[in-house]
Amino acid sequence: MPEGRPFDSYVEEYRATADEAELQVLDDYADTFRLANQILTERKRIGLTQVDLASTCGIAQSEISRIERGDGNPTVETLSRIGRSLNLNLQFVSVSSTPEGS
Repeated sequence: MPEGRPFDSYVEEYRATADEAELQVLDDYADTFRLANQILTERKRIGLTQVDLASTCGIAQSEISRIERGDGNPTVETLSRIGRSLNLNLQFVSVSSTPEGS
């Protein structure tokens, strides 16, 4: 099955013609889907099913599914528990293209 374009290419194409309000909504959704993709990608990379991850972190499989689809609204605690189960930590990462401290 052929893969689609990367999500970020859709975002950048849309960004070129979006107004300020649309950009805000786009940025909010883009963050949600990037996070969802990180969780999904790492879970699959280490060979866990959603059921495995749910069991490991004590969160319902249905909630894992919603989060991975970008439909969930997880708390920081939920994300932390998922992260610990995937050997990841939560943090803000600079979106600046310049190195930190420059």
